[in-house]
Amino acid sequence: MKIGVFRTVVALAITSGFGGCATRPFARVEGPARSQVAEVELAGQTCGRENDPNWSEADILGLDLRIRVDNTGVTPLSFDPARIALLAAGQSYRPQRSDAADAIPPGASRTFVVHFWERNGDLACNVPMALAPDRAVTLGGTAVTLAPISFLASRDDR
Repeated sequence: MKIGVFRTVVALAITSGFGGCATRPFARVEGPARSQVAEVELAGQTCGRENDPNWSEADILGLDLRIRVDNTGVTPLSFDPARIALLAAGQSYRPQRSDAADAIPPGASRTFVVHFWERNGDLACNVPMALAPDRAVTLGGTAVTLAPISFLASRDDR
């Protein structure tokens, strides 16, 4: 089997395994992030770390986050989960996949799922992370300022 095909098969197997698990509570989570028009909170997670058979010095972190967005304003807002950033180990990561962007009417809530899949030996489920939602929430095309939400997915590294 060619190396590229093997990596793809391993990646699909790992991400399928992480995505199929039920979400768990966080070991620690701060937040929610609030503005005058929106509230964003982490509602659940599934985190796992696997040894990468192709890179001895780097593991693969699979992290699914359930994100609840409440429109606390009086006009519709938009949320694009693909614009979320995961901050960890001194770097910023974009989701590998996410739910589609959606408009949220005033007084309504929606839950979105984002999936991160990163090959980095410094990332683990027990590494402090933060979710930066500020570019994902927009009101009339303008980004809503929201502080990052710090969290610890698990006290274990897997």
